[in-house]
Amino acid sequence: MPQRYGIEETPEGTWDIVDVFTGLPVVEDGVPLIDMPIEEADDLVGLLNRRDREQRGMNGI
Repeated sequence: MPQRYGIEETPEGTWDIVDVFTGLPVVEDGVPLIDMPIEEADDLVGLLNRRDREQRGMNGI
């Protein structure tokens, strides 16, 4: 099962979190998750993917 969220590097060298199914930047609580340092983006994408698996009832996958 593919992960729902991924990170993409911007031309400026920062990172955006994107929904890999739509290709669009993720917006969380009205805040677009864009222009982040790699460490922050990596941490957040892990949390978002974990939450997505839990919401789909796929904890063991």
